[in-house]
Amino acid sequence: MTFSDEEKPRFKKIIEEANCILLSTESIQSFPFSVKKVVKEKFDIVCRSFEKGAMYGFSALDFGSKDAILQKWNDRYIIFYNESNQVTKKRKMFSVGHEFGHFIMKHELDDKEKYGLYEIEANFFAAQLLMPEQVINELRRRGLEINKSNLQKWFGVSGEAAQKRIDTLRKVDYSNCTDYEKEMNNYIVKKFASFIDSIAPSPNLFTTFDPYEEEELQKERDSWY
Repeated sequence: MTFSDEEKPRFKKIIEEANCILLSTESIQSFPFSVKKVVKEKFDIVCRSFEKGAMYGFSALDFGSKDAILQKWNDRYIIFYNESNQVTKKRKMFSVGHEFGHFIMKHELDDKEKYGLYEIEANFFAAQLLMPEQVINELRRRGLEINKSNLQKWFGVSGEAAQKRIDTLRKVDYSNCTDYEKEMNNYIVKKFASFIDSIAPSPNLFTTFDPYEEEELQKERDSWY
């Protein structure tokens, strides 16, 4: 999918928003976590099953998505999700995170022309929230292989969500990180140090976030557009 310069996915902005939630939310202390608790804690957004939509005046026809959808009701937002047995708990987790991304990024969901852009941004947000790149990078730094199987095992996500994370890794240019951004990255690694150590014990109590080699990765980033 090709975007104009004005419409490129706002990967760095999404990272900033997800970082703030990761660091400030009591509901996220390790992985996996309840996304429904996070959206309730941070923005008082409730999550309800499709089946309960009638309680809020929505019918099944209002839910164009088969997984989850963000709806506004009486000046507040609700995330409706598919509770059927055919949908796994892991898929529900990513779907709710995806809709949360639409809310955080203030997407105008009636704007059909930007549907593709909004979907990329919401997927990127959910991937960063559920599988923070800073944590993945630290695990890589400690010698572990980053692949779909390992992401599923470490973060408790579905194979599809793990693949989305693989596909969206390294889409942010870290070559010009500000001191604030570096500090945020370090705080994330520090907050989840126990989780990281449980997977890959390190003799060091805390190691700093190491930005990627930019020359090697710039071509990969450019290929997205």
